Amino acid sequence: MSFPYKHVLLVGATSGIGRAMADHFIANGVKVTAVGRRQERLDEFVAKHGKDMASGIAFDVEKLDKIPAFVNE
Repeated sequence: MSFPYKHVLLVGATSGIGRAMADHFIANGVKVTAVGRRQERLDEFVAKHGKDMASGIAFDVEKLDKIPAFVNE
């Protein structure tokens, strides 16, 4: 079964399993918007994959009160 989406928002995409998933998606032609706490890691991720396949948004999901504003943006 093929993956039906062309663009995903992936929280935790700058390290560990999230990073591996992001790399896999991009290798298979899926654009990734990475969400993570560390801007330098997000910048590194975008530089590695290029702006045509990757973008990054700095956000800490532990800040529960900020989630509604993040979703609206």
